[in-house]
Amino acid sequence: MITGSRAEWGIIRPLYNELVSQGVQVNLVVTGSHLHASSGFSVNEIEADIGSSYNKVYITPEDMSLPDNTLMFTSMATALEKFALFFDKMRPDLVVYYGDRFEILAIATACRLSGVRSAHISGGEITLGAFDDVLRHCLTKLSDLHFTATEEFRRRVIQLGEDPQRVFNTGELALADLDKAVFMSKAELESDLGHSLNDFFLITLHPETCAPGKAIAGLADLLSLLRKLYPATRLVFTGANADPEGNAINARLAEKAQLESATINFHQHLGRLRYLSVARIARCVIGNSSSGIIELPSLGIPVLDLGNRQGGRPRSRAVINADFSEKTIKKSLKKLLAPGYREKCAQFPNPYEGCDAARKIARIIADYDLNSISHEKKFYDLPGIRRYKNI
Repeated sequence: MITGSRAEWGIIRPLYNELVSQGVQVNLVVTGSHLHASSGFSVNEIEADIGSSYNKVYITPEDMSLPDNTLMFTSMATALEKFALFFDKMRPDLVVYYGDRFEILAIATACRLSGVRSAHISGGEITLGAFDDVLRHCLTKLSDLHFTATEEFRRRVIQLGEDPQRVFNTGELALADLDKAVFMSKAELESDLGHSLNDFFLITLHPETCAPGKAIAGLADLLSLLRKLYPATRLVFTGANADPEGNAINARLAEKAQLESATINFHQHLGRLRYLSVARIARCVIGNSSSGIIELPSLGIPVLDLGNRQGGRPRSRAVINADFSEKTIKKSLKKLLAPGYREKCAQFPNPYEGCDAARKIARIIADYDLNSISHEKKFYDLPGIRRYKNI
């Protein structure tokens, strides 16, 4: 099982635990930004959960002053080289990976070209504002088994030419542990974070990789508008991810937090439990993180989704989308913060299915005859597609 970014581990941890409990030998490999200071060494969260029983594969350059695209391409090239050697040495029966990250694409390519079977979690989804959208579909074509969050997503994976017998709608893995979570109290969070949480917005803004510069410009406008409309409300930011322009966003936030420490706080990495615990007591959550679309509506939290990074994802009515203009943000926040709206959010259905995904995926992996998966991968044509015979 592979994890390459801070957002992944909290999502795949229930699956890791479930596989272990079912007697599957799981070799966790930690790579990518987990192992770098720019993401707050989120590997520490993994060690707190499972100890030191994992492998490290370093792919992120130490010199973070390199241009963003250079960092991304260097990470991908290093991942392709190192994981090809790793798979050649370890020869795993199955490699399991999640999501749509560029480093995962390199790892999946190494799997395919090394003849190692692989399973992809969360295929078939759409996020129009990020190049992750294309990477996710590429991961589908490189993978042997598929676990999707909804039936719509399952059909889309099959539409990409995947054998329906290897595509399973197991529900959204990110929801797998929400019903069991014991959230931190406000007092615990304030002690842990070192500032008040009496009246605040929780904000996470990632780059829109299909529209370079948009998120950085939008951040400046958002800060100005929130200070004007809600001058007494604290702004609690979490760090952008390791996409191009993520470092620039984080540097600007760190500078703002230092200059305006009385009303702005910046935390590079909260970890899953702290993040969800903070979100539960925020006035609302603002930004463009997938967590705002998938997990937070299940907790009845009102969310302002900014821009087009998550465009194309189905969403609960607890989520309102707005562009970065003052007019739409002002109108959306007025609705989200209206008396009684939070109570309504708890009643809105979440289109992402189930909280049993970890058990379902683990059971399929444990029982699946992996030897039945041929290295010769055939394209599955949808019914009704005309096939031309050789002349």
